Amino acid sequence: MRNLVFLVFTVAAGCWAQQSAQVLADILEQKGVIGASDRARIRSAGNEEGVQMLAAILREKGLLSADEAARITPAAQVVAEAAQRMERAAPEPVPVKSRIPIRLYGTVLFNAFSNTSLNNNQDVPSFQLKQGTDPTGGDKNFGMTARQSRFGMSYAGPEIAGAHVGGQVELDFSAGTATTSNGADYFVPRLRLAYARLDWTNTSLIAGQDWSVFAPLNPTSFANYSTAALTSSGNLWARLPQIRAEFRHSFSETSKVLYQIAATDPNQGDNPSTFASSRTAGVGERGRIPAFESRVSYTAGSWTLGLSGHYGHGKNAGTIGTRAVQTSVDSWGVAGDWTMPVGKFLTFTGEAYQGRSLGAYGGSLSQSVLPVGTPGEHGVETRGGWTQAQVNFTPKWQVNLIYGIELPNPHQLTTGLRDKDQTYTGNVMYKWSPNLTLAWEWRRFLTNFRNQQAFDEQGDHVNLAVAFVF
Repeated sequence: MRNLVFLVFTVAAGCWAQQSAQVLADILEQKGVIGASDRARIRSAGNEEGVQMLAAILREKGLLSADEAARITPAAQVVAEAAQRMERAAPEPVPVKSRIPIRLYGTVLFNAFSNTSLNNNQDVPSFQLKQGTDPTGGDKNFGMTARQSRFGMSYAGPEIAGAHVGGQVELDFSAGTATTSNGADYFVPRLRLAYARLDWTNTSLIAGQDWSVFAPLNPTSFANYSTAALTSSGNLWARLPQIRAEFRHSFSETSKVLYQIAATDPNQGDNPSTFASSRTAGVGERGRIPAFESRVSYTAGSWTLGLSGHYGHGKNAGTIGTRAVQTSVDSWGVAGDWTMPVGKFLTFTGEAYQGRSLGAYGGSLSQSVLPVGTPGEHGVETRGGWTQAQVNFTPKWQVNLIYGIELPNPHQLTTGLRDKDQTYTGNVMYKWSPNLTLAWEWRRFLTNFRNQQAFDEQGDHVNLAVAFVF
């Protein structure tokens, strides 16, 4: 391989006037020796500069020695010196047999936590369970976990029809634990993101599993990292299979509009909690059409205001007595979101929403569609929102103060279901280095139950996080 590269460089030097560097870049890109981005840089350079760039790239890949680089072009000394500088500065290259540039990234996250009351999820809680319903004393507990760590891969491919090709795949370990005696710390991987995209100057097309365009913002937290903070307490979010189009228009350098529209998987949040290797049709899938989302946002300077919507049609199924019954469930939602920096150190963000049957987005979690024959058989209406004040005292120190609330329609709930969830949150983050962050978080939950005030519960969750980002 090295001899082949040296040979083509020698030919390039002999055909200097014929722009051989650009032609050679095309050949090497087709053979997978260099990437599309390297080829584009070389083609935009002059011929002599392009040959020098090729020599430096191939020297970095280990396909060319410094001595060989010195024999290639009339600018031999420049190339040799550049190759030697790269050899001293760059780490030993890892060969990757791929024509597509790939970047690996991730966050190794450790959490230590303590709870003062019973909640729905010990390490990543969203709401409180009924007071006095745990006879084991497990309502007060302490634990540690690393399951919120995540790893991903992003890629950038060649151009197609003038569009840049890209995509992303991302996993964490929050799909559950192994069913062994020590399985509490053996975590099952979970798919977070998996999509490909085409990006033109003002238009993009995306297909795969990605964040929803409906209610897209999330509070800042390392305690809730695998799921968004304030789930079922004012914050809607989802990562859904979808086909999405985006359109951008700039009025000036600081003023622009973004419009997004997507057809998504019609999930309405009624997936069973028990493990299953097969998928059966739920409320949304029985509607036989995709769900739809759209969002328009306007950015002026560093301020952004957004308005988004969601609609999905489904069918609820069950029995009343001995009779099989189906009822329609129209899932819908409208949400506003804002990002508003005030001065140099303070930024306000948040969302407010109203809708029905929003369980897939964490709205009225686990009680967004109720059984047929109950007041919520057509979906439970809900409203809520959250707001966050973020203070960046220095580049290393950050404080976030967050409040969220959700209020399902109590007339559509049966006795004993949650009719009000509130969460108060405060966290402090210290960025020890560009890759290492320490975070301390306190969270106060208040949960009320329909017609069962004696079971209303409030409790605290305290969390210490150590995050290494690469």
